[in-house]
Amino acid sequence: MIKITDAVRDIVLQDPILRTGLAQRLLNLTQVARHIHSAVEARAQKPVKVSAIAMALSRLKAELPHPDGGPPLPLADRVTVQRGLAIRTFPNTPRCREGLAALQERLRGAPRYLTITEGIREITLIVEERTLDLVHESVPERPTREARNVTSLSVALTDEHLRTPGVLYRLLQQLALQGINLAEVTSTTREFHVYLHERDAMLALDALSGAFGG
Repeated sequence: MIKITDAVRDIVLQDPILRTGLAQRLLNLTQVARHIHSAVEARAQKPVKVSAIAMALSRLKAELPHPDGGPPLPLADRVTVQRGLAIRTFPNTPRCREGLAALQERLRGAPRYLTITEGIREITLIVEERTLDLVHESVPERPTREARNVTSLSVALTDEHLRTPGVLYRLLQQLALQGINLAEVTSTTREFHVYLHERDAMLALDALSGAFGG
């Protein structure tokens, strides 16, 4: 059995959305208290009033540091949108690697979207949907996962952003707060790419622009 304040603290600190929302004074404490009520009772191992949880949240809110916004990230000219994409994931086998190498050769020099991410067990391929027939011809093995109607948002970063902790978290946080599910994430040194369903593209752009003065 632990104190109510300790139970509330543990729950909030383990949830980045709750922690950020409280630190930025965005959340209604009574609603949050109702939301975590059952979790607090489970940790405290006794009945707990919602009002007691709200009071503990009020105390905790005063202790949380207001997040540092970090360097400005104006997005007006820093986001590139690519629609009409598809994602296929294959097992990382010699046959798949050979097929993907053949696909790269066939697309060499063509103005086609092509991203390949190779992990230990899987290889993920992101291409334009119109090239899926070529993908099937080059890599006949059955994919372990496929997603269509995908849009990418590519954010160009500066050297200042690269030196600042938490910049990528700030970007992803805005999408998470909107309940946007990401199909994939890739990056280079100065480019950060998120892939999502095309129905969420405008919401994602609005969320990022509103948060960063796009």
